[in-house]
Amino acid sequence: MFKKGDIVEVKIDSLTYGGDGLGKVDNYAIFVSDTAPGDVVKAQIVSSKKSYAKAVLLEIIEPSKCRTKPECPLAKVCGGCQWQYIDYKEQLNIKKQIVKETLDKISGMDTPVNDVIASDFQKEYRCKIQYPIQQTKVSKRFLAGYYKKASHELVNIKYCPAQPAIIDEITQYFRDKAQELDLLAYKETNNKGLIRHLIYRYSSTQKNITLTIVINSNKASNNLKELCENIYNKFDSIKGVSVNFNTAKSNVIQGRDYQLICGDDFILEELENENKKITFKISSASFFQVNINTAVKMFNYVRELVKNNTKNPSILDVYAGVGSFTFWLEDLASDITAIEDNPNAVKDARENIKLNNVNPEKINYLQGNADSQLEQLAKDNKKYDVIILDPPRKGCSEIALNALKQLTDKYIIYVSCNPATLARDLKYLNEFGFTPEFAQPVDMFCHTYHIESIVLLKK
Repeated sequence: MFKKGDIVEVKIDSLTYGGDGLGKVDNYAIFVSDTAPGDVVKAQIVSSKKSYAKAVLLEIIEPSKCRTKPECPLAKVCGGCQWQYIDYKEQLNIKKQIVKETLDKISGMDTPVNDVIASDFQKEYRCKIQYPIQQTKVSKRFLAGYYKKASHELVNIKYCPAQPAIIDEITQYFRDKAQELDLLAYKETNNKGLIRHLIYRYSSTQKNITLTIVINSNKASNNLKELCENIYNKFDSIKGVSVNFNTAKSNVIQGRDYQLICGDDFILEELENENKKITFKISSASFFQVNINTAVKMFNYVRELVKNNTKNPSILDVYAGVGSFTFWLEDLASDITAIEDNPNAVKDARENIKLNNVNPEKINYLQGNADSQLEQLAKDNKKYDVIILDPPRKGCSEIALNALKQLTDKYIIYVSCNPATLARDLKYLNEFGFTPEFAQPVDMFCHTYHIESIVLLKK
């Protein structure tokens, strides 16, 4: 066993969910940041436990064959991407391995895992960007970017290859104009200052943007409104600028209340499946997938699962958002019930019913907490041929899973962004007789350890 401060030489065998490399010295596990499978490195222990230690990279003694030159000049310090120094094909292999090992270890089942569905674009793929804002002490220069790895120190990003280039231009204009208007950035240490975050939504099909400025106030001041108007008038691609009010002393990014200052508070994405073009209205407060190219692949994969296993099914779409799966599957279904807690997303979804000329009687949108809505459906003895689950990172609650066992005796399609909570929930559902047929990983977040997975469960 090693202690803090010890320097070790270790060969990295694999990468873990979270991004760190894993190697062993005398069968003792050592997790080392910023490494790749095959690296032989010198590292310094920063913390140690009985069965493992964490270490920081000091020197690469022998580099892995899968190492490559990062596209981003800030790749070594920025925490936005973790794996830019690893060849993209190897990233996909690593993600498949992580999903397989996590599912096997936590669920206790030997679930087959397919090769990862790749993103066609590894640059400029991010369509939602959230930048925290800070200010320098002396010059009062505004900073916007992502945090350094494992810190709250901001990396001031002038160029990010993962997002559309126009975002860099708008952000730089914001920095200059906010300082010119004597606005202040929020300080976590004393809960003072104004501007907390910039949130961009970019339409990959319309090539326009909404910007939301999150502030530590319940009212938009005149100089803040002037900033919004300047940005709106400066850039043709800006569809609208809104202000979000968040005075909470927490790391929650957005508050509940918004004020539209200029233009529109939504973007439109016009996407196409095998049968028709589908328009999605996505407002500032609604969830939609970050990587649109890969999202379409994921929607189509789920569509094929439904087509190949059912005919004219009744579908329950849980954690439905603005209706991505609902509208993608609508023409295959006899009827769809969708559950979503976010009232803004439900409002968007109901407008999407009109935008896509769907019979409103075919889609029943229920606004409310998934647990309570699922319990009520179970009490009402509802039954569905297919249940689509797309929960947040924390996965499903036991309340939700207990209700699901009563709501279908056929299929559950679980779409997950966290292999650990996915594995936990699969184990729980298996106790009710739902067997995972396979897992299909999907690369939604290139150059990061994040990974989406689609699992088909059959009763």
